[in-house]
Amino acid sequence: MTFTSNKSKQSRRPTSVHKRLLSYLLAPLLLLLIAGVAVDHHVIVSPIHNAFDHSLSRSALAIVARIHPGPGGHPDVALPSHPPPPLRAMPDEHFFYRVSLPDGTTIAGSPELPVAPDSQSDDGFSYANIDFRNESFRLASYRTNETGDPLVVTVAETPARRDRAVHRLDVAFLINDTVQMAAVFVIALVGIRIALRPLQRLSRQIAGRPAVALNQLPTENVPTEVLPLVVSLNSLLGRVRDSVLSQQHFLANAAHQLRTPLTGLKAQLEVLSRESAGTPVQERIALLQGGVDRLAHTANQLLTLARAEPSAHRASHFTAVDLPRLIGEVIDSSLDRALAHGIDLGADSRPVQVTGVYWLLHEVLNNLIDNAIRHTPSGGNITIRCGVANHRPFLEVDDSGTGIAPEEREKVRERFYRSAGSGADGCGLGLAIVDEVSRVHGAQLSILDGSSGRGARMRIDFPAVA
Repeated sequence: MTFTSNKSKQSRRPTSVHKRLLSYLLAPLLLLLIAGVAVDHHVIVSPIHNAFDHSLSRSALAIVARIHPGPGGHPDVALPSHPPPPLRAMPDEHFFYRVSLPDGTTIAGSPELPVAPDSQSDDGFSYANIDFRNESFRLASYRTNETGDPLVVTVAETPARRDRAVHRLDVAFLINDTVQMAAVFVIALVGIRIALRPLQRLSRQIAGRPAVALNQLPTENVPTEVLPLVVSLNSLLGRVRDSVLSQQHFLANAAHQLRTPLTGLKAQLEVLSRESAGTPVQERIALLQGGVDRLAHTANQLLTLARAEPSAHRASHFTAVDLPRLIGEVIDSSLDRALAHGIDLGADSRPVQVTGVYWLLHEVLNNLIDNAIRHTPSGGNITIRCGVANHRPFLEVDDSGTGIAPEEREKVRERFYRSAGSGADGCGLGLAIVDEVSRVHGAQLSILDGSSGRGARMRIDFPAVA
């Protein structure tokens, strides 16, 4: 159960800082939008109601202006019992009025219309919200003595218009606040993108580095919040680089320490071989010399492999290398051995230069020719070529030997791997060195069939020429 839960946690997709910042920003903006609309609604409701109450009170005053003393001293109202609705009234808008005495006697209007409680506001009116004839009404009552008798003038209207006005303003404020919040969100989005550019640049620098690059990351223009992480990463890279260099130094020193006694041992065996010529131990001494030669070859290969590690080379070590000249030097040093094996060693060179470490490329070509000579029978041929194909410089060694089976072409790149037909002379490091050096130069090693239909063709394609 624990393993399953840990595995599920590891498989979760990590959340980016960009998305986390946006999520933290979006929730407060939505809450602020809701709060803003609520505050705007609260602010606009009172003025709108006051404005409509003022309009309703003016209707009551207009009715008061139409009250005149009638016959017998009773007040007379020059209005119908049900006045027409206001101009541009909607179907859901209704208006009622009532003129009554303080004792409740109705003089004009709708007798069933109630009177607002006597709690006068600053303008002398009393207001109330009522349910009348199964509808909601806003009620305003005005108490006056202007006609000589105390009267109560009451007017009522449905709140449809004021509700529509409040709704329109709510929608307007909602749209305005939403547009403002969207603008703030977009500005924040752009600001976050700009602020995260140093992180993205640092991420690209790390992602673009080869796995063997152990030099420190630059700390210029790194945000303060990320600087401790970069410093810690540089410290880790430094420790890893020191560990790699320590291993390289150990391997190089071990190889050097082996060289001296092996050279002395070879010299002593040569002397002993001459002194024991024609004796029964001559054969054993020859076998011993072969073993010492293989041991010396392995020590040299280990030293070369240690020096070929990418972390051991800086950019200043790379220079322009003329491949035809390199091929000529290596052929001069390998020609005698090829002739001794009855092999035709030649070159097909075209002018081309690459950027690299000269002695490493020299060692690569030496290893490729050495392998070709080992696996090419007498009467065969080895051709070294260089040139440019598809805008990429290449270097290849083509032989007519036994070749390498397709299923083993990846395995032979491994250190100390020896195929079944490699014989007893090899140590399994030659192609591992070639592959390692190729990666140091950003090149690619390909193992192909020989051009003659047999043998093997080792091809190194360097980075494209700018």
